[in-house]
Amino acid sequence: MKKAELIVIPAPGIGHLVSTLEFAKRLIDRDDRLFITILSMKFDFSFYPFADAYTKSLTASQPRIQLIHLPQVNPPPSELLKSRLNYISVYIENNISNVKDTVTNIVSSNSNSDSSRVVVGLILDFVCTSMIDVGRELNLPSYLFFTSNAGFLAFMLYLPIRHNQIGNEFSESDPELLIPGILNPLPTGVLPAAVLDKDGGYTAYMKFAQRFRDTKGIIVNTLKELEQYAIDSFSDGQTPPVYSVGPVLDLKGPPNPALDEAERDNIMKWLDDQPPLSVVFLCFGSMGRFGGTQVKEMALGLERSGRSGGDLVMADEIERAVRHVMDDSEVRKKVKEMGEIARKALMDGGSSFNSIGQLLEDMIGST
Repeated sequence: MKKAELIVIPAPGIGHLVSTLEFAKRLIDRDDRLFITILSMKFDFSFYPFADAYTKSLTASQPRIQLIHLPQVNPPPSELLKSRLNYISVYIENNISNVKDTVTNIVSSNSNSDSSRVVVGLILDFVCTSMIDVGRELNLPSYLFFTSNAGFLAFMLYLPIRHNQIGNEFSESDPELLIPGILNPLPTGVLPAAVLDKDGGYTAYMKFAQRFRDTKGIIVNTLKELEQYAIDSFSDGQTPPVYSVGPVLDLKGPPNPALDEAERDNIMKWLDDQPPLSVVFLCFGSMGRFGGTQVKEMALGLERSGRSGGDLVMADEIERAVRHVMDDSEVRKKVKEMGEIARKALMDGGSSFNSIGQLLEDMIGST
């Protein structure tokens, strides 16, 4: 019986890369018919050395996952750095030729030899949708790996619809958005800054979103029980099958060697000293940060908890505010219940476990 090979093209951001590779490991663990090839694009960003080391470490420990480094490409013009997302988008597009040549060689090698493998498709990070055309040219289906949640996926699917109706970018003064899959009206002011960016960020998001429905399926890092409303909205007959496979996490990965080790140790010690369920971690990915308005909102929360807000949010202040929230027994109960639900979703018979099984069947069932 032929073995199946998937070609995975991750995005460079460490938040995207880690979840994509962890999901690749999960697929390998579920089906011994499967081999995976990771195509690694080289990026001239500060996080790349750690991302590259992480990828090499993972593939070295997984005999059915191989890593291919693509040749370096010329970077886009520096003026595109006005929007980092647009810059990355163009950088990825510059790799299309290398990706096509590499995928063609893999397919040809499997076809022209006694190889027991057959390439059954591509898995693309959602910022790599420009690679869908490579799959089409080679008659390979493309599956989208969406590293964010189902609510944001609903927004991305809505984005081209809105653009066709309105024809222009967002403004913070726009009326609240009514988006299928998002229960409440959404103020434009809470959208990611890159979506509001008129120097290329909005254009980049549009380029990604316009291709989502050209895929064979969308894999999203969430669980059905957490985002039932959003996931149900995708059963509209116009959206490719959506597979909720999360949570996909790396809880054992090595620390970034570029970070100050002493500072990291201090942070980890402080975390270890905190009581269970007393810390909330807020993160916007490897390239995200809190803006001034967001810090002021957190300060307002601290003020309401009995502590006057300041410009600097210290660890003890965050601790005090979180404790105030967690004093609510209903909140503690919901947090505990959702943690248990997430664990069960990944267990045999759970919603995410079954969704991964369906995905594997759809991708390689006929191999």
